[in-house]
Amino acid sequence: MWHGILLAGLLLSSQVAKTPPSSAIDSAGVALMNSGRLSEAEAQFRKALEINPRDIDALNNLGVVLRRRHRAGEAVDFLRAAAKIRPEDPRIRSNLALALAQAGRLNDAIAELQEAARFAPRDADIHRNLGILLFRARDFSGAEAELHKSLEIDPANPGAHQELGRLFAAERRSEEAENEYSTALKLSQTGPLHFELGELYRNNGLLDKAASEFEKAVRLEPNSPEYYAALGAVLAQQGNLAAAEADLQRAIRLDPKAGKAYRELGAVLQRKGNLEGAVRALQHAAELLPEDSQPHFMLARLMQRLGRQDEAAKEMQLAQELTAKAKNTPLERAYNNEGTRLLSEGKTAEAEAKLRQALQMNPEDSFARYNLGVALLLEGRFPDAITELRTYLAASPDDPDALYYLGLALLGEGLNNEAIASLEKVVGLKSSDAHAHNALGVAYARAGRFSQAIAEVAAAQRLEPNNAMYRTNLACVEKHLQSCTPSL
Repeated sequence: MWHGILLAGLLLSSQVAKTPPSSAIDSAGVALMNSGRLSEAEAQFRKALEINPRDIDALNNLGVVLRRRHRAGEAVDFLRAAAKIRPEDPRIRSNLALALAQAGRLNDAIAELQEAARFAPRDADIHRNLGILLFRARDFSGAEAELHKSLEIDPANPGAHQELGRLFAAERRSEEAENEYSTALKLSQTGPLHFELGELYRNNGLLDKAASEFEKAVRLEPNSPEYYAALGAVLAQQGNLAAAEADLQRAIRLDPKAGKAYRELGAVLQRKGNLEGAVRALQHAAELLPEDSQPHFMLARLMQRLGRQDEAAKEMQLAQELTAKAKNTPLERAYNNEGTRLLSEGKTAEAEAKLRQALQMNPEDSFARYNLGVALLLEGRFPDAITELRTYLAASPDDPDALYYLGLALLGEGLNNEAIASLEKVVGLKSSDAHAHNALGVAYARAGRFSQAIAEVAAAQRLEPNNAMYRTNLACVEKHLQSCTPSL
């Protein structure tokens, strides 16, 4: 249940059951889902599950629908239920991975896709998606290996070539990246492919080639503000200020919140001598790009030229503060990634050190805070774990994993009633989580509430009938903890 680092989002595709065998209700749900009527599809799959709670296709497809509706936590519950019934189904494991990734649980998502690949070693989509997730996790060599596997199976897949191009571009392997984008474009002419190839050329100073690719992207998708902004920026670099201003204004008309377009427009207007117009554009950019120091630097210089010294000093101070913060970000991510990896390997002391370094650089890093709480819990340092997990939950009060670990930490400290309150929330959010029912049962038993304890541990056993620990715990709470101690 470890949280990983959230990096730039990439779209992954879900695999839907195309021929649900159980009933016409499933079939109707799939038709609704495929036509984009997701709320109606959800209702159909829930109706199918009322008739048969172990309907594999309904569980899987309901998970897919919930993920598409951005309810990843619920999606995980239904997909886990499906995976428990049919653990070797790569389609279900793959969909579970996508839901976990959307929920920010990157390491869990990677583990599920690795299992899916084990069950379906010749599935190109699974290898491609695994490559994408490993790229997010900054495991570049692992990502490259998976993307190559995908292309060995399906060499004509433009998406896999595009992902490999992105990977090579991130590693500054420009020639290889260009080859992958060019191959993808031979297979499929799309705006995003031309745009990404244009960005590659632009980053390497090949402005003519970049402008050509951005123009192709604009022709394919004439309503994309991002493509017009990129084209305008390159034209400005080439000195074609009139055309640059026109394209940047077009980007802003298409998206009034296009902060980068405002920033580039401010630079163009300044070069054209329209200083007041440049100030207005850059002020918009600074509002829309609150982490970007560049608009503030540009505003500081403009204010000096206009004789507005107090405003210039204020903008320069803001720019310097943002620059200092940005310098810490890559190192903070490195510490956080390393801490997450060490935690998943059970190296809690080493993980704690890395996560504390990440938090020292950014005390608002919620994932580092969460993982630190888990590490402290595993080390038996319950008061410290409680502090960290409560701090995390102040910003994410409905995270069931954090509430579960907080409940365990409170139990470890002997705070049974507080543990009950936390674990009751978990069961309310994840009614199919056997571990949560068991922990709540233990908490009830320690508080002397044995009838509730029996009910919760029995629920855990029903959810996982082959788990011997739940059978032993149930017998223990039925004896009111006489001469026995239930396990967590």
